[in-house]
Amino acid sequence: MSLVEESCDPLYIGQHCRVKTCGTLDFLPIKCTFCELIYCKEHHTPHNHQCEKVPEKQRKSDVQYQSSQPCHVCQLADIVNVVCEECERVCCMTHRTLEQHNCKTLPTNRPVSKPSLPATTSTVKGVSLKRKGAKSLALERKVMVMKMKNKSKGPGSVPPEERLFINVTRATTTEPCYYHFSKTWSVGRCVDHVAAHLKMKNNNDKSGCDMLVMCYNEEVLPMSGMMSKFTESGDTVLLKYISQS
Repeated sequence: MSLVEESCDPLYIGQHCRVKTCGTLDFLPIKCTFCELIYCKEHHTPHNHQCEKVPEKQRKSDVQYQSSQPCHVCQLADIVNVVCEECERVCCMTHRTLEQHNCKTLPTNRPVSKPSLPATTSTVKGVSLKRKGAKSLALERKVMVMKMKNKSKGPGSVPPEERLFINVTRATTTEPCYYHFSKTWSVGRCVDHVAAHLKMKNNNDKSGCDMLVMCYNEEVLPMSGMMSKFTESGDTVLLKYISQS
């Protein structure tokens, strides 16, 4: 069926992405503000469909256009990507701090910290991420939760209103892993769920073996405690092994 026939058919729902190599049928298509064509959620940003209607001057100066480009660390293209004011590289929310994206302005002898918990301050072109109070904190968390809802992994049996959205990081990778758990789950059950999904060794039921735990604010969460008691949607935890000896 052609695009003209699709638009004329009263029973037709959704539209196809106009990227020739995609053509995905999207029930909630998005129109580009520059070329006014329809795209799926993966290609709606000007960068992702190589929009030719964006003015050259705006390509170089507009933060909104620059932030639609993929993060130079993990290649994630998202509407909340930002531009580092120091090195002018595009970074996602996870890699927005100087240390997380190994900014070229950092001293060469300065050790780069491993991703554990999200930093709360940074300065980027056009966007100030420094927390100035409850309002800015709530806004940052709201943006992060919206991002997690679209990409989280977890059991579909958990009702949306009962889901706890958490970013689970590991020392071995900088890739963000978004999960949703039930607010009634214990920390131990969350650990078991993530370990099974990532196929990580989990010997928590055996004595003398390294224990797989979740840490929040550098503190190990008790396995029997309820996850929602220690965290809330939008938080980041670190999954790691600790010795039981």
